Amino acid sequence: MHVAAFVGSSKSGKTMLITALIRRFVTEGRRVAAIKHTHHALNEERRGDSAAFEQAGADPVIFAADDQAVIFSGGATRRVRFDSPKQLVDAIAADIILVEGFKDYDGWPQIELERNHHVTVEETIAILDRIWRSR
Repeated sequence: MHVAAFVGSSKSGKTMLITALIRRFVTEGRRVAAIKHTHHALNEERRGDSAAFEQAGADPVIFAADDQAVIFSGGATRRVRFDSPKQLVDAIAADIILVEGFKDYDGWPQIELERNHHVTVEETIAILDRIWRSR
């Protein structure tokens, strides 16, 4: 299983890039999951970034606060508690897990995006390949 987190300021392109990566990897036949970290109240509505990840083909999609999460999978929704973001990853059966946020967690590689410099899907795949081959 390969994991990578995308961090950066608001409007730096995190969601758009992750959604494109999900589509690309799913098209290649890989099982992709996504985790979206939030500082806002959790909800069980399929909307926003979580819905975009799900529509792109990620399963499950996890909408996570700091100690609890909502898991969207196969039309079902459930809440879970966790002590560390690693517990979320350990519970997922996927080839690739793409994380948006959790910038203060150092348990997986991070790619920092900048608002003024957007990377392409191809550039990102090359970066991910280097990261994942070195682990």
